[in-house]
Amino acid sequence: MKYIVASALALAIAAPAVAQTAAPVTSGARVEARVGWDRPVLEQTFGDQDGSLTEKEGKSGVAYGIEAGYDLVTAGPTLIGLYGGIEDSSVKDCQVVTVGDRACIKAGRNITAGARVGFVMTRGMVYLKGGYSNGRMIASYEDPAYPEDNFRLKGDFDGFHLGAGGEVMMSRNVYGKLEYVYTNYADERVGDGEAFGSFDLERHQIVAGVGFRF
Repeated sequence: MKYIVASALALAIAAPAVAQTAAPVTSGARVEARVGWDRPVLEQTFGDQDGSLTEKEGKSGVAYGIEAGYDLVTAGPTLIGLYGGIEDSSVKDCQVVTVGDRACIKAGRNITAGARVGFVMTRGMVYLKGGYSNGRMIASYEDPAYPEDNFRLKGDFDGFHLGAGGEVMMSRNVYGKLEYVYTNYADERVGDGEAFGSFDLERHQIVAGVGFRF
C-alpha cells in the first residue's frame, strides 16, 4: 500500500507544476509502466457426500508490468480505447510441512486484453475498463533430504477483469494514472462422484502508472 500512497502524493504534488505544459488527452497509441498493490484471494472447497469444508485466504504483494493500447477521442468528449498488458507479482506464500522442507504457492504472470470508455476533461480523464485475463499460479515443493520428491507445477486460469481509474496529463505526452482492477478467474473443479475439490481464484489490485502518448 505504501507504493500507492507515494504515487498518489507524487501526482498531487506534480499536478500544479505541470499544469502549464500539460496538453489535453488526444487520440493515438500509448504505452505505460505500472506498479501497485496486488491481492490474490483463493477459495478452496473440499467435500464428499457427507458434507464439505471451505477455506478462503488472501495474501498481498506488489504487481508490476506494462500496458499498451490505442485511444480514440470522440465528440462528447468521450474516449474509446483498446489495450493489452502483461504483469508479474511478488505474492508468494510458503509453509513448512515437515522439518527441512517447504511447500509454496506463487502468483505468476497475468495477461490482460480489453476495452475502456472514458470521459475526457481539460487535463485528464476518468474511465471504466473491462476484458479478458489469463493468470498463472505456481505450486512448488522442496525437500533437500528427498530431492526426488521435489516438484514445480504451473496452472493457467482464464477469467475477466473490471476496473475504474483516472489519468492526468503531466506534459504534452506524459501522463500519470491510478486505477482499481478486480479480476475473477474461472472456477476449477476436480474429483469423482464421492469426493471433490473446487478452487475459486480472484484478485484485487490498486495500480499506479506512468505512460507516454505518441
